[in-house]
Amino acid sequence: RFRQLHGKTLRFQVKTAHDCHVAFTSAAEETDPMVEVFIGAWEGAASAIRFKKADDLVKVDTPDIVTEAEYREFWIAVDHNEVRVGKAGEWEPLMQAPIPEPFEITHYGYSTGWGATGWWKFLNDRVLNTEDCLTYNFEPVYGDSIAFSVACSNDAHLALTSGAEETSPMYEIFIGGWENQHSAIRLNKEGKGDDMAKVETPDVLCCEEERKFYVSFRNGQIKVGYKDTDPF
Repeated sequence: RFRQLHGKTLRFQVKTAHDCHVAFTSAAEETDPMVEVFIGAWEGAASAIRFKKADDLVKVDTPDIVTEAEYREFWIAVDHNEVRVGKAGEWEPLMQAPIPEPFEITHYGYSTGWGATGWWKFLNDRVLNTEDCLTYNFEPVYGDSIAFSVACSNDAHLALTSGAEETSPMYEIFIGGWENQHSAIRLNKEGKGDDMAKVETPDVLCCEEERKFYVSFRNGQIKVGYKDTDPF
């Protein structure tokens, strides 16, 4: 089964006895090349990253990493020409490998096998609602980018923090602020906020249409833009 990949990080929960398989491809089918990630394979004893159905790029021992008794959450980042795989709540990957021949990844597929069935929950597909209250709802972030869509008349706010709460320092991204006429990146430190960048973005948001954006943060730089475009 294949789905379109939005962004560069996939978060999911899976319940299976062994052999959780995820493929990253350039279409809604198996392609050449493609990257495969095996979690709890080899009768549940090991995990691996494989390229083009050939040799494993990396293989590590991961006994009892999955179970059919409960859902276990994982993340997979496919950015900067490498693959990183980790457990929920752990920002250091349990395995990672460079992609030998980089290609445009647009879809992911998922399966179980070798005698195992599975139940899946993909957290990237959730729809979240927020009230008019300027209170942040916090989610863990893995990798160094966020892709999302939002429908609102003005003031879509995101915060980048070091914990599941407002922290000092923290960065705030305001999209469609100032009556949907401007957007900004603000550094909040010790109770003081300074706009690091503020640009005109007239009518960037719409309450009747979901608009797609990304936020990336790498090498000390924050970038915000529409999907598949240069940052504004």
